[in-house]
Amino acid sequence: MAPGVSTCRDIDVPLSLSFSGSGFMATYQLGVTQCFITYAPWILRTAPCVLGASAGSLVAAAVVSLSFIVTICDEMLHFAEQLKVFTLGPFNPSVNVLQWLECVLHKHLPSDAHQLASGRLGVSTTRLNDGKQIVISQFQSKEELVQALLCSCFVPGYCGMLPPSFNGVYYIDGGFTSMQPVMSGTCSRTLTVSPFSGDTDICPADIPARWDMVVSGTTIKGNVANSFRVLNALFPLPLEQAYHSGYKDAIRFLLQNSG
Repeated sequence: MAPGVSTCRDIDVPLSLSFSGSGFMATYQLGVTQCFITYAPWILRTAPCVLGASAGSLVAAAVVSLSFIVTICDEMLHFAEQLKVFTLGPFNPSVNVLQWLECVLHKHLPSDAHQLASGRLGVSTTRLNDGKQIVISQFQSKEELVQALLCSCFVPGYCGMLPPSFNGVYYIDGGFTSMQPVMSGTCSRTLTVSPFSGDTDICPADIPARWDMVVSGTTIKGNVANSFRVLNALFPLPLEQAYHSGYKDAIRFLLQNSG
């Protein structure tokens, strides 16, 4: 056990959780989540709302369904390895990112995932017809949950041209309207997690940058390290380092907030 982590029960709970848009850098957020499972599981268990945008919604779904945190990380690592053999990586016509993701979700989400998620999981999407942020939080079946997650992760061009739909309405990536979603009206504070350094509670601890960028309402540092992270989110290089970085940054957060 990391020294001092066992004393971190002084962190005020319940905290809502928000996982930012992240692409394949969601492995960073999975590392954070695994650290919480090991050292502070009550943070995950007591969170009244767990929100996510884009690939961050996959991490949020894993938290509320109490499953597939390790398996989805393994699936991402395996898929990233497979992409190396294709020219243009995920943009190769032979690669279908959305189909891969749909198969992973059907395979690993438990049959009652929609019941565990309803009222607690917030999947941030962007409605196609008016560009408005819509947070989907009620699911009548596992298939509806899968469709909501596919909508939140759909980047036009990267995932294909025809967007998925939820209850007959077309949506695209939630990160276009809110990179770091927060549920309005909730009485609890929201703990934010992002693989990009900036004004997030848990994120890489880069050196101060000369300038900041505001991306869909979220401030991230304008530095070389974040530029590489953005590239890695879309064109994944070995992702194990991102997972371990997330784990270590979560330990740092727990230590800084311990009694």
